[in-house]
Amino acid sequence: MKGLRKLKQFYNRYERYLIPGALIFGFVTDVLTFHLINFTSAMILLFLHLLFIGINIGVINFYEAKKITGKFFSYWRVLAPLFLQYSFGNLFSAFLIFYSYSGSFFASWPFIIVIIFLMIGNEIFRTYNIRPTSQISVYFFALFSYLNLLFPNILKSLGTKIFLGSGVISLTIILCFIIVLSSYVPEVRKKKKTLFISVGIIFSIMNLFYFLNLIPPIPLSIQNVGVYHEIKRVGNKYEVMGESCGSWLRCLFYHDKRHISTDRKKMYLFSAIYAPGGMKLDVIHEWQKFDGDKKKWETITNIPFSVVGGRDVGYRWYTYYMVYQGLWRVNIKTSDGKTIGRKNFYVIKSEEIRMMEDVI
Repeated sequence: MKGLRKLKQFYNRYERYLIPGALIFGFVTDVLTFHLINFTSAMILLFLHLLFIGINIGVINFYEAKKITGKFFSYWRVLAPLFLQYSFGNLFSAFLIFYSYSGSFFASWPFIIVIIFLMIGNEIFRTYNIRPTSQISVYFFALFSYLNLLFPNILKSLGTKIFLGSGVISLTIILCFIIVLSSYVPEVRKKKKTLFISVGIIFSIMNLFYFLNLIPPIPLSIQNVGVYHEIKRVGNKYEVMGESCGSWLRCLFYHDKRHISTDRKKMYLFSAIYAPGGMKLDVIHEWQKFDGDKKKWETITNIPFSVVGGRDVGYRWYTYYMVYQGLWRVNIKTSDGKTIGRKNFYVIKSEEIRMMEDVI
């Protein structure tokens, strides 16, 4: 067992670098891979990572309880924390990609922050190999997040029932997992009550996030959004007349400015929304204006339309409203209130308006 002893010494000496390194490696390989494969392949890959994580949690706990022995499992036990970090890195980077791509960051940032925290919280990750509560709790969060990605794409629909169904199935799976582990592992058996409470808290927080509209409406995503003075459809394209926000820095960090020459002027909001093939749903353009006196956004009008999925560039549609001076935004939302995207812009009265023509 000289080789095992050297491996343990190497691992203990460089653990502070190996654990985050495995996580980062998982993140990088995931980001590179997801640009090359389709959604179905990505879901299969993520399922394999989930399965691999479950197996490694089992190996760690069964080995510590002396339920499995031998040279092979001795080596595996040493490397299992690295395997966990690699697969968790893949999972959470994929969730970050999918959940940040679907919906507005400004509407769902708490959930996105949770994913980022779990992805880079190395001090928490170092406890995976010694604390079953940490292993299984984060595993449950990953399982719930995965099923919430999977079922809307399989069923070609989304809504409260599908989200609740994802939660119930993931809860059932993790409870069975805990029961099986606790039957053979004394350490898990002693902490079974704590595990049930931890899983219950995560389940409750996920549902709270959902009903507070903090979880993005997977699998919908905004492919294109813009505010224009004029829009005209020509064949399969749209000719638009608008204004440039200037440098990319100003476009990123400041509200777009739109100039009008009269007290009220028609302004168009164009959006292209991606949805999987076979999915049909109702979407709303919610036009809002900021009330400076009340310091809050007030809804001016809701304009509904239907989206049909299947186009890579997204289902394109536009709405318009007679705007006036002030700060405006248009929320692109599902009929049940989930925010897919948002466009802010500032309307200013001016005689000089520099127009730019484009085709989208």
